[in-house]
Amino acid sequence: MKIKIIFLFLCFNSLSYAESYLKASNGITWDKNNQTYSAEGNVEFKNNEIKAFANNIVAFYLIENEKEIFQNVKLNEEVEIYYENEIFRSNSADYDKLKSLIILRGNVSIVSPDRYLSGDELIVDLENNTRVLKTIGKDSLAEALIKDE
Repeated sequence: MKIKIIFLFLCFNSLSYAESYLKASNGITWDKNNQTYSAEGNVEFKNNEIKAFANNIVAFYLIENEKEIFQNVKLNEEVEIYYENEIFRSNSADYDKLKSLIILRGNVSIVSPDRYLSGDELIVDLENNTRVLKTIGKDSLAEALIKDE
């Protein structure tokens, strides 16, 4: 069963559910059987950990205490994720709430007040507060620019 939800409805509806929300300019499709929301066009996702933007997002949820709780979010095209004082950018990303992980792939960068990092893949462990930046291929380069004071 798939239902197309109008952006305006979800915007107003999301105000009453402050825990998390999903907004999109080109609409959202709810798939009850697969427990997903698919959103396209200037998509915004927010929960108590992150705020994310992308052109396409698929959010998987579980039912806990009669509420839909987003567990995994797949973001594609022009991904931008805000976490505390950092901004992560990439071509695609997977956010796993249960594992407290964000994995970003393709043209990855981290921007914070004190540094700029770039590479091909980034694994962000939110629970342990670690960042692992990787390169793919022999011509790839991982780069770290640290602000000197």
